[in-house]
Amino acid sequence: MSTRAFPDLGGGTIGGLLASRAAANPNKVAVICNEVSRTYRALDAAARVIGSALLELGCQKSESVAIYLSNTIEFLETWMGTATAGLVQVPINTAYKQSFLEHALAHPDVRVLITESSLVEALLELPALPECVETIVFIDRIPPSIRDCGRRVIGWGDLVAMGDPDYSFPPVRPSDITAIQLTSGTTGKSKGVELPHLHNLVGAREGAEAMGNSQGDRIYTCLPLFHGAAQINIFLRALYLGATSVIAPKFSARKFWNDIRSYEVTEFNALGSMLPVLLAQPPSEQDREHAVRRIFAAPAPADVLYRFEDRFGVHIVEGYGSTEMKNVLHNPLDNRRVGSLGKPTASTILEIHDENGNRAPAGSVGEIVYRPKQPHVMFTRYYRDPEATLAVFHDLWFHTGDLGFMDQDGFFYFVDRKKDALRRRGENISSQEIESILTAFPSVLDAAVVAVPSELGEDEILAVIHVEDPGNFDMSALFAHNDALMPHFMVPRFYRAVDSLPRTPTGKIRKVELRETSQHTDIWDAHHHGHRPTRRS
Repeated sequence: MSTRAFPDLGGGTIGGLLASRAAANPNKVAVICNEVSRTYRALDAAARVIGSALLELGCQKSESVAIYLSNTIEFLETWMGTATAGLVQVPINTAYKQSFLEHALAHPDVRVLITESSLVEALLELPALPECVETIVFIDRIPPSIRDCGRRVIGWGDLVAMGDPDYSFPPVRPSDITAIQLTSGTTGKSKGVELPHLHNLVGAREGAEAMGNSQGDRIYTCLPLFHGAAQINIFLRALYLGATSVIAPKFSARKFWNDIRSYEVTEFNALGSMLPVLLAQPPSEQDREHAVRRIFAAPAPADVLYRFEDRFGVHIVEGYGSTEMKNVLHNPLDNRRVGSLGKPTASTILEIHDENGNRAPAGSVGEIVYRPKQPHVMFTRYYRDPEATLAVFHDLWFHTGDLGFMDQDGFFYFVDRKKDALRRRGENISSQEIESILTAFPSVLDAAVVAVPSELGEDEILAVIHVEDPGNFDMSALFAHNDALMPHFMVPRFYRAVDSLPRTPTGKIRKVELRETSQHTDIWDAHHHGHRPTRRS
């Protein structure tokens, strides 16, 4: 494929786009991350230095570099470095520990790990570092406790000293893999989603078109950079525009609007419970004293959306997508339909199929299926998992696993997930992974988890456990067990001990019945007993 086909995308690669923006507007601020700024020229130079240093460390083109960092400028410089050098970034959730972290390093065959000292305990808690990891780079200080880990351990300054801004990099194509993004494992262990450069960049372009952005925008996120929502929808969209992205360390309802005002933000994205949480803050005379025009958000209840827009004087654009597809639906700026996912983007074909694989008529609920109009704008495969890859493709369609319908005017609507996925704190969560940890606790014979509504509009998690003596079970000990082994967002809040779980004639647990009993008086609430999950970052 000729790179001349993508003149607005720097030839269709992330490094090419960064270089073109640096050449066109070198002194413009490209990003402000955690109060540290980089111009386009400085970011491009850093990408070349880090990319060449990673190659000097021994990485070969298309090999994996893990980024296990909080929202820092080094995260962005490493990511841009891997993209420039033809390497593959593997962003890892900073809440991962134990088996989750081990899988995130081992499954994508990570050669180099970029991390920070605050996360060293999670590394030390692993039974052993995966053999594929050869080098660990700390961006701040090297903790003494890691020096005897049996791997090469260096500091950020050591890595930078190995780089060369004039390095001659191997050719990178739009079809080359730029990231292995770990799914949230909604149906089992996390899968590694291989994403081409063009997937990321077309997603950024279509987001800019949907939001009506311009070069003068300042686009803000407080979401973690290890998520595609921050990478593609914010940073790469600003890069595509030649605009400025603003990346905060994390979400704080108390500081949020002060950040928005001080950085003169014109747009931000909101996932999960952010809108209800911000609405719950006391009204202020400053509620409309900001430059924000639009917000990109996951579909929200109509009353929440309208109240937020009316109070803060903004326009909310809803959308839908997945790691594999990118965002494929946006509610149009004009003539939107609140509650809808919107209409397909320019590169997208979407249909609703019934259980027999036939196109469903307008208004009928079926599975949302996807097909791209051009090559390399969706994922290529699940890394080292051909069975999972084949499982989501039928009759030349990618099957999302989501149920929805399309109305007569081509607007799509979400109804439910086909499988037992949970969503909490902005994260998709595998019920299977939680259940396996629950059943590892002594005296728990079996377990099932289901979503129950929370006051913030997302899921809380109810764990129903099968034990021999429900009346004498130590729930606090089980909570501590879960807290030690799970990321904070996966730890169930509610628990119920039973002497048997409802099952179908074929032995499957009837989770519908468990959801129906979520209001039982014998449910144990961890919050009411003074227990909260431990946050690692």
